[in-house]
Amino acid sequence: MPEIYGSWASRRDNIVTLGTLTSVATTDAVEVSGTNFTFVHEVDGNNITTVDQGSLDGENWFSLDEAKSHSETGVSVSFYQNRVVRFVRSCITAMGSGTSVTVTMSCD
Repeated sequence: MPEIYGSWASRRDNIVTLGTLTSVATTDAVEVSGTNFTFVHEVDGNNITTVDQGSLDGENWFSLDEAKSHSETGVSVSFYQNRVVRFVRSCITAMGSGTSVTVTMSCD
């Protein structure tokens, strides 16, 4: 059975790397047990748009907030509070050539 990330585990067990993407795609989805999320996007390159998503059933996805544009190499963080979901993932909707993004998520 896949691991569930959330408030019941020790703090360091609530952090997971969802994946590193080099093209328009979605990261792996993980099951969560919590309502507060932190998504960290480590971008190497430029012109990338990310959308962090949640789902109640793992099949029907919705945005946790609006899409975020990243115009240069660096690290950005997004905080989402009081979101009741069972699964989360990050979706890359646009990406410049030679760009990659690593997405890490924490749940509490």
